[in-house]
Amino acid sequence: MSGQADLSLIVAFGTDMGNSEDAAMTFAEAVAAIGIEVEAVELNQVEVSELQKTTHFITVVSTFGEGEFPDSATLFWEAISADTERLEHLSFAVLALGDSSYELFCNAGRLLDERLEELGAKRMTDRVDVDGFYEDPAKAWTAELVKQLTAEQGEGGTAEDSAAPVPERAEPRERNVAAVARLAVNRWLNSTDSDKEVRHFEVDLTGTGIAYHAGDSIAVHATNDPALVEALLSGLGVGADYAVSGHDQPLGALLTEHFEIRTPSRALLSLAASRTADEEVAETLRSGDTHGGTEGSWLYGKDVLDIIALADLDVDEVIDTLRPLQFRDYSIASSPLVHPDSVHLTVASVRYDVQGRRHGGVASTYLADRCEKLLVHLRPNNHFRLPAGDVPIIMIGPGTGIAPFRAFLQERAASAATGRSWLFFGDRRRATDYLYGEELDEFVSSGVLTRLDLAFSRDQDAKVYVQQRIQENAEEFYSWLRDGAHVYVCGDADRMAKDVDAALHDVIARVGGMDAAAAHAYVNDMIKSHRYVRDVY
Repeated sequence: MSGQADLSLIVAFGTDMGNSEDAAMTFAEAVAAIGIEVEAVELNQVEVSELQKTTHFITVVSTFGEGEFPDSATLFWEAISADTERLEHLSFAVLALGDSSYELFCNAGRLLDERLEELGAKRMTDRVDVDGFYEDPAKAWTAELVKQLTAEQGEGGTAEDSAAPVPERAEPRERNVAAVARLAVNRWLNSTDSDKEVRHFEVDLTGTGIAYHAGDSIAVHATNDPALVEALLSGLGVGADYAVSGHDQPLGALLTEHFEIRTPSRALLSLAASRTADEEVAETLRSGDTHGGTEGSWLYGKDVLDIIALADLDVDEVIDTLRPLQFRDYSIASSPLVHPDSVHLTVASVRYDVQGRRHGGVASTYLADRCEKLLVHLRPNNHFRLPAGDVPIIMIGPGTGIAPFRAFLQERAASAATGRSWLFFGDRRRATDYLYGEELDEFVSSGVLTRLDLAFSRDQDAKVYVQQRIQENAEEFYSWLRDGAHVYVCGDADRMAKDVDAALHDVIARVGGMDAAAAHAYVNDMIKSHRYVRDVY
């Protein structure tokens, strides 16, 4: 963790899908080139007391959900929020990763940056807030800090003189480099009688060079629906060949491949609010959630075409508000031990009507309706991994959250693992929504899956969810925890994951005979030791 004796350095990250980890590892590689050997670690692995013994603290942190810290940083944030020890000796820098379509953009990075300042630490450079694609901003941020650290080591005189380049990686990590793959299988997974559409996809990786692990995700680089692009061009009053200043491609191609037109940006909502004659609509737009508002609200589910219809907007000013089209992540539903040359995906097709017009999710309908070949890249999830084969595991994955657990069960079967396994799966109705039901029943029959608890919410008058099944089996659940079981959660972050987390705390407190503080500490220890990990969205 140090270069010269008078300079010590901690590099840490708080990550959700691995971007912050990658940026922090890149930073560690860069400072190694100037003689400072340091390993990038999770923020949860950093004790606040360590900051008292170091001179420099460099951190990259993403924002999860509605302005929250990712799981890999929650314990550090909890600790430093409560700590009152001053840090006047500490120099620090924060790179914040986020998505500006959320109201609390880069909130975790902002909170950490402000807290370090409150404790007296001094910024090496202003916090950088990154919207979406992070590589170029991270590289510039890294280069600036490497210059400063080089100067402080006395090797370059001043920061201005020390233009140490950020080294190229000898063996680049495979991130965000897309390869062309073939969509080999596209089939309905649930019954067509269901009120949802869930599909099973198999992506042929032959020739892509992609090698994955159970627990990883794959990023799909989708294109926008041609029908929506045509309607948007019509709404803007221009043709597909309209030339856009600063771009080599015409507007039709940009709207198809490069701009986000499903989720309106905050800038577009603000622009429309300033131009509409309807003050009530304007107020809604000014206060609106760019992810569509809450279900039942006026903004819910609206896209860019809906917004431009609200005011007389010039095509160029609308284009200026559009964000880059981002890839979409999907948890891999297969094990490379069983399917080394393909990845399987479990995807709910997003389709709904708003004011009489059909709307659809970008990637889910792309895969379902329009895709034969596609661009994909691997999204390694180094913390969502199976433990040793003899360690018990508890998997909680309702709906499409089943995906990584199908991969885990394939992996355990192929490796002849001996550890017990328990799956909590739920959906709406058993007859129509028992995803991979035959496979799960076979895993039970073969002994690969020790126990399967199901929660089909609409099969009885009172709705039942996976968190209730956990509560109903509290004694055995806690017994598995005492035996060292690892707990995995995958699926909806807004409700399910929070309800499951509350159930976990309650079971530990109730069965373990602990008060709330002790149960909280128990769960924190599980998080820190990676015995409680989540892949939620």
